[in-house]
Amino acid sequence: MASFTVSATCVCVFAILTSIANALVRPQIDSDTKPTSGLITVPLDKQYVPVIRNNRTVMYKTAYFGNIFVGTPAQSFTVVFDTGSGHFIIPSSKCESEPCALHRRYERNTSSSAIDIDHDGNEVPGDVDERDQVSVAFGTGEIVGEFSRETVCFTHAAAALDSEGDDTSNTSSSVSAGADCTRVRVVFATEMTDEPFSAFEFDGVLGLGLEALALDPEFSFMGQ
Repeated sequence: MASFTVSATCVCVFAILTSIANALVRPQIDSDTKPTSGLITVPLDKQYVPVIRNNRTVMYKTAYFGNIFVGTPAQSFTVVFDTGSGHFIIPSSKCESEPCALHRRYERNTSSSAIDIDHDGNEVPGDVDERDQVSVAFGTGEIVGEFSRETVCFTHAAAALDSEGDDTSNTSSSVSAGADCTRVRVVFATEMTDEPFSAFEFDGVLGLGLEALALDPEFSFMGQ
C-alpha cells in the first residue's frame, strides 16, 4: 500500500467563485436569447456559516455549491467548485466518522461503472484490504481517500441516459451521454476532518485547478 500527501492552496473552499457565482445567481438575461449549444449550466445554492468569537458572530463564511451525479445508476452529491485544488472528492460509505455521516456517501457496491484503481491508474481487485491512499490538505481541513475510475455527470438527465448505455470498458472522456458526462479518477474519502466538513452542507469538493495541483493529470476534472 502506498500513501501520498497533496497540499492544496485552497483559498476558495469557503467563499469560492464569489464574483462568478453572484453573476450566476443574478444573471442579466435577454428573454429572446437561446442557450448556447454545448453549454452546461449548474445551478448553485448558497450557504452562510457564522464565525463566532466570544459568543458573538464576527463574520460569515460563504459557500456556493451545486449538484453532480456519480456512478451507474447515478448517485447525487453536492460539491463546492474549488479553483484552489485539483481533485474530485466525495465521501465514501467506508467513512463512518461524524463529518462523513452528516453527508451523502458514495456506495461503491451499487455502481456498475466503478473501477477500483491505485494511484497510477492500474486496476486493483475490489476485495483487497489495503489500497493506495492519498491525503489532501486544504487551507483548513484534510481528507484521506482511495481511488476509483468512475462516470461523473453534470445533469441528472445525462446520468440517466448514460445508465441506459453503460459500458465500463469505456475509459475515454467521451461516454454515451456526451459532453455532460465524463470518466474521471475520483478520490473517495475514507476520513474527513470535522472542520470544515461538519459546518457546511456540501458533500464534497470538485477541484477546478490545473493539472499541476492533482496527484496525476488524470485526476484533474478539467483535463478530461
